[in-house]
Amino acid sequence: MGYKIKDHSDKTAGLEPVVALSSKEQFLFFVEEHRGLVWGGILLVIVLIGGLIALNWLSQQEEEEAWALQGQAQQRYLDRPLDDVEKGKNNIQEASGMFQNILEQYPATPSAKVSSFLLGNSMMETENYQGAIDAYTSFIQDHTQDHILVALVQQRLGLAQLLNGDREAAVTVFDAVLGNPHALNKDQVIFELAKLAESEEKTDDAVKRYKQLIQEFPLSPFSTEANLRVKVLAPEEEQASTESESDVGSDVGQQTPETQEESNGEGEKDQEEGEP
Repeated sequence: MGYKIKDHSDKTAGLEPVVALSSKEQFLFFVEEHRGLVWGGILLVIVLIGGLIALNWLSQQEEEEAWALQGQAQQRYLDRPLDDVEKGKNNIQEASGMFQNILEQYPATPSAKVSSFLLGNSMMETENYQGAIDAYTSFIQDHTQDHILVALVQQRLGLAQLLNGDREAAVTVFDAVLGNPHALNKDQVIFELAKLAESEEKTDDAVKRYKQLIQEFPLSPFSTEANLRVKVLAPEEEQASTESESDVGSDVGQQTPETQEESNGEGEKDQEEGEP
């Protein structure tokens, strides 16, 4: 019969103690183990930062070039000798071409926004109304968030459409300005609608628009002319209003001294009766 001999030796004595690594040591160990991956990530970050810096520099260069061209175009646009009309027209045409070049070469720059508006104005000056309509429409589509400037461009678009013979489109655009809560040129648009109605011999509509302008924008410079137009187009209403005001004034002025004395006496009497 065999016997088992128990081994009383400590089996754990040969095991090495576990050493806890700090987070810093763990990071260094990871870097050492994945050296190629880490260096690749660092290079990628450097490339991305360099690319952003280069794009920013190129963007600034484009803006500077666009503004320089913009200044030349505006100078050409404003150069209109009074003694040489033909030269003035040629300068406007050249400026139109320069504005167009800015839109094509530097479409994302701030100067392109200004050039788009001035392109429409220059085409209006040369009586190219369809070209002006296209330029203004493009501006409105590209800058819908600029509500104030869009309202001004819409007014110009409406005038271009009127000159191009499209009355309905012009009225639609003018109504859009009136429906824009941010628009600052509503008084001028109402005045344009009133003049349009007057030119079509729609006197009632014209008077209504002029009165709307006077009531809603009494401090507008257009309200003075609107008052004059109401007097011309509706003299009977103006006369009735004047007579009504004069009647009220005459009732107050025609009160006789006896009537005033009686009124004062009655007032004193009522006061005495009211005293205890």
